[in-house]
Amino acid sequence: MDIDSFLKKIEPSEEVTKYSLKSVDSIEEDVRQALLKLIERSSKSSGQLRKQLAEKEFPPQIIDQMIDRFIEVGLIDDHALARDFTELAISRKSKAKSVIARELRAKHFPQDAIDAAIAEIDAESDLETAKKLAESRIRQLMKLEPEVRTRRLSSFLMRKGYSSSVVWAATAHASGEVNR
Repeated sequence: MDIDSFLKKIEPSEEVTKYSLKSVDSIEEDVRQALLKLIERSSKSSGQLRKQLAEKEFPPQIIDQMIDRFIEVGLIDDHALARDFTELAISRKSKAKSVIARELRAKHFPQDAIDAAIAEIDAESDLETAKKLAESRIRQLMKLEPEVRTRRLSSFLMRKGYSSSVVWAATAHASGEVNR
């Protein structure tokens, strides 16, 4: 029986994916190549890779198997990537702990990698980051009335994801620096 006659015999109700007639080894090689290409472009979490491979209609069992192999050999490291993302978000973007956790979840990081990455952020460092951000931002708001300046500064910090207690402490600190 040739392929054309086989495909004609398949009932329309049967699910046929583009890999239904390929060997498992061939599918694994396709997944491996796609995975290497995705990793080569940029660092991604295992969840992001899993999602992108699923969009290419690879079989989920083979995707999981290949991602597990890549994790074993160290080509995929969710914990290191989450830690790097967290450090970058704090140092360059002055984001709060809650915002970083939300962004890591949106990037499909495993919960244990998220917990490990944000565990390094304590309340004191969150407050210090907010104070530095408030000091730099208040300089841009100097020509405004004090009430407006305080309102805009606190709104800015709230949008960055800081809690209200951190926002008010940082705002008071920055206002105190201005009054000196």
